[in-house]
Amino acid sequence: KPLPLRHARSLGQDRRKQSPRSIDNSQSTMSGVPAFAMAPGQAGNASNGAPVSGGSGTMTPPQAPTPTQPQGQQGVVPGSTPQAAPAEAPQQVTPPGSGNRKIARDPKEDQMLVTTIPDEETEQGVIRNRQAIEKIRDTWLYKQVKSRQDEFTNYQQAKLFVGTWNVNAKGKPEDDLTRWLCSDWGQGPPDVVCVGFQEIVDLNAVNVAVDNKTQQKTQFWSEKIHETLNNAILKVSRDQARDGYTLIMQRSMVGLLVSVFVKNVHRPRTKYVSSASVGVGVMGIGGNKGGVSVRMQFYDSTLCFVCTHLAAHRENVTGRNADFANVY
Repeated sequence: KPLPLRHARSLGQDRRKQSPRSIDNSQSTMSGVPAFAMAPGQAGNASNGAPVSGGSGTMTPPQAPTPTQPQGQQGVVPGSTPQAAPAEAPQQVTPPGSGNRKIARDPKEDQMLVTTIPDEETEQGVIRNRQAIEKIRDTWLYKQVKSRQDEFTNYQQAKLFVGTWNVNAKGKPEDDLTRWLCSDWGQGPPDVVCVGFQEIVDLNAVNVAVDNKTQQKTQFWSEKIHETLNNAILKVSRDQARDGYTLIMQRSMVGLLVSVFVKNVHRPRTKYVSSASVGVGVMGIGGNKGGVSVRMQFYDSTLCFVCTHLAAHRENVTGRNADFANVY
């Protein structure tokens, strides 16, 4: 922590030599960052793959090179016109302990360093930017964590089933959905099941204005899917409490419906669940066309499922593209 403040203060002292009116905020934010990114010393060793809180080395900003001759006098012949020195190429960053291997800067780091507040001048005449100090620190932390993410990250495989069905306002209690939802369970049931429907009700003016029938059909299809999944689980697993499915979230709008189910064993690791809907039908806002979505965090991965019903007719490609853009 002392380094960001000490480094930012040195930036402010260098800028005092300039006119405060002519200082560019982007220059003050970006200058010296590659040197700062290289400041940490050798990091501490991780033990048994546990998360590492930080390094053990000291941090020292790099020193400026010492010129061999006075600036502006080197190589100047009396009576000749001085030539401008060629611009120096951007320096690459070489982390400590990496030998001669050079690593190029990450463009994301530069984006993280852009400030949105103006500079301020202290009572001592030092010009600084508090947001720049915080961003320099956050960028350094981001780079250190990213370089060691394999030490504290475990990757696991998950199976997802995603299906869609335009039911054309039909659907009977005796309909069997097993062949559709469970036909490919040969290598095990999926961990997440997402099913989207279109036209669960007739797309007439009454259903667009009043959603009573939509709610009834939503309940019917959700219970039907839930029953189908849990009945199929009994054939491949005896632990219903662990391998059974739970409805995480559903969202409906007129004839649209999206439902997301997860296994019970994954329920505690499914968080930040939310849903949304947007209508692009009648007068640009009607729910007869549009999209519904469910978003959630599954362990540490973010998943978003979107079910849409766009403009009809094969030749109306422009209308479907417009609906897609509005839903997006």
